[in-house]
Amino acid sequence: MVKYKNDIVIYENQRLASAPVNLADLALDCGYKVNQVSEHLNISPRQLERQFLRTIGISPKYWMRLQRMIRARHLIRSGRPLKAIALDLGFTKYDKFAKEMRQFYQLSPLDMVGKERRNCYEAGAFSVPA
Repeated sequence: MVKYKNDIVIYENQRLASAPVNLADLALDCGYKVNQVSEHLNISPRQLERQFLRTIGISPKYWMRLQRMIRARHLIRSGRPLKAIALDLGFTKYDKFAKEMRQFYQLSPLDMVGKERRNCYEAGAFSVPA
């Protein structure tokens, strides 16, 4: 069953005595693919969708899109190269990553880097390697 616990979305299988699964971590490990997540949890994609809609109010696909873009912003803040971020998040092409960023944040990845640099209060967080 999909649940909120301490502001984290988890999956607990009531029939099995296994530990709860952090769905954000699992989504990352499964490349943000609903079919792979549901396969890992041993439930159907449709059952996962019903549980998400009942608990969170959105589909697992949209939730994974949100998680992916939150992770992208976090990686941008860490100063990682944009092409590496796109690959880490499972995008096959940088253009697809850039399009998704524009749709989600209304900013290109380069504009997001500039925005995060302006908002960053830690000195050296975006230092350029020599």
